[in-house]
Amino acid sequence: MTRITKQIALLLAVLMPLTVWSQTDDDRRNERLMATIMSQNLPLEKRITALKKLYSDQVVDGKIHRSFCVWDMLGKSGPIFATVDDQKLRSLHYGLELDVVAYQKEEELVDDLRSGKCDAALMSGSRALDFNRFAGTLEALGAVPDVTHLQMLMQVVANPKMADKLEGNGYVVLGVASLGENYAYTNNPQLRQLTGFSGINTAVPSSDPSLKALADNLRAVRQDGEQLAVVQSFASGGADTMLAPIVAFYAAGAGQAGADAGILNYPLSQSTIQLIGRQDRFPTGLAQILREDFLFKFDFYVKRVEKERANLKPGLWRDIERAEQTRIEQRMQGLRVALRDKGVYDANMLKLERKVRCKVAPERSECTNPVE
Repeated sequence: MTRITKQIALLLAVLMPLTVWSQTDDDRRNERLMATIMSQNLPLEKRITALKKLYSDQVVDGKIHRSFCVWDMLGKSGPIFATVDDQKLRSLHYGLELDVVAYQKEEELVDDLRSGKCDAALMSGSRALDFNRFAGTLEALGAVPDVTHLQMLMQVVANPKMADKLEGNGYVVLGVASLGENYAYTNNPQLRQLTGFSGINTAVPSSDPSLKALADNLRAVRQDGEQLAVVQSFASGGADTMLAPIVAFYAAGAGQAGADAGILNYPLSQSTIQLIGRQDRFPTGLAQILREDFLFKFDFYVKRVEKERANLKPGLWRDIERAEQTRIEQRMQGLRVALRDKGVYDANMLKLERKVRCKVAPERSECTNPVE
């Protein structure tokens, strides 16, 4: 080894530990910042300060700029888009400035999220199932009886320990809000049983695998379409029955429905709106803060839905017998298991949902003899 070679080797030997130490020091700093962000025991202001430090490379003019694409079948005048202004103002508190764009066609919104034109997209939970099966399974048939169960689930989902289940394949769940429930509708004043849908033209949102599976199970003549088209078809009499979210009906069909129209008063599943982001644009810490913000506003979103629901004529609701409710519950449990086995539903979420049901009503038979 020459004299110069020895000097270079000595210099490298001196510098190498310094480089490793520098990298380790940065890693430790970032780990501390991340731990601060993810700790729900710390004050929010402290967590946000850590958030801005950790992602300082993404800050431009003091803010993190992101594009939010929002689906609402009625566009900017619809009930879903109306909630976004509040979110936009609250996000400024986290140093996040949103450029919000409205979409009436959900398919276009999904395409723009995939292409990167949208950093995040607010979509129906049934569409969100394509991006994250764990969160999408919140809309599983009969799995979440009411908003009380849903709120309990959201408290679990918003826990930092669940973060890894909410990201993957390049996407991350940034928040979930209630949009009411999915129901069965009919233009036949005598129809009060789901078995009566057999052989009947039934309008179903093409994006909802749960409601399509239920329609097929009932042997209905399924007519798929976008939510707005589905509601309009039912309201105009083009379809005799319908399976759809209540928000879609009161937003686009309640005023057009005929005198014989009715809603079977038994929720088939929860209807949610979910914010899905591109993971490269919403790293774990930022995603966690947004999910907690959605949870904080859970009651606000529920009250907005209830306000709209109150505008429906009481005569639209048709109570069904307890025996029929039991049959529906059994039918939907069988469908949940079948869709789980087909890879449509996430088994972990189904198990979590069963635990919540049993916490609320421990006398249920599934609590001692679980199949999910």
